[in-house]
Amino acid sequence: MADLNSKITLKLLIDARSNKVLFGEAGKDLVDFLFSLLTLPLGSVIKLLSPSTMNGSIGKLYQSVENLNEIYLVANKDKASLLQPNFCSRKVTTVRNTVCPNCNRAMVIEVAFVVPSDSASSVSSGNTGEGVGGFVKGVITYMITDDLEVTPMSAISSITLINRFIMKKDVQLEEKVVAVGIEEGLALLKASLDSPTALTDVFCSPEKKEKPPSSSFVDDDDDDDDDDD
Repeated sequence: MADLNSKITLKLLIDARSNKVLFGEAGKDLVDFLFSLLTLPLGSVIKLLSPSTMNGSIGKLYQSVENLNEIYLVANKDKASLLQPNFCSRKVTTVRNTVCPNCNRAMVIEVAFVVPSDSASSVSSGNTGEGVGGFVKGVITYMITDDLEVTPMSAISSITLINRFIMKKDVQLEEKVVAVGIEEGLALLKASLDSPTALTDVFCSPEKKEKPPSSSFVDDDDDDDDDDD
């Protein structure tokens, strides 16, 4: 999601009665985004989500660093190394202290350059065109459960999950297509840290639940009439 204005399509199968997501169907772009959340340093995650909105105590810890006077830090250390960790791992240079074009910080971490063997080169060339960049290949569709478990999509796995869901309660399955942009991406990041139902929390909020059927009110009226008698 390099472009802040870009949107990724996510197809959801939901239970309209409980307003709960059963699973989602997505392509490479969304799976790459979800997997990239695992590469974010903790300080960067907190900065993205805003410390004041986070559950637990980690937000307070972050704010402590923010408010701490830099005179208390040891030499050659600054608060940015904690509040804005450098995670531009794809940028390398041959000159120490070169300014990173992404984060504008000096590049000082050493990395090893490995010359590929002939076998490695042939494997690499054989994969040309199979989803360059990101984490997963783009030739298949992926299933994402409500708790963000990602697996390759298959008819057997989806039918098994649907049957397991239907056996538990009376459901009304519906398809819902949503767009995932930067706002939804940040919401997914936050939900992934404090909820086992991330997709439901982000895309099926309580405000969207349908009103109960009118028949339920009729039953209540009948009970009232019985009481009056």
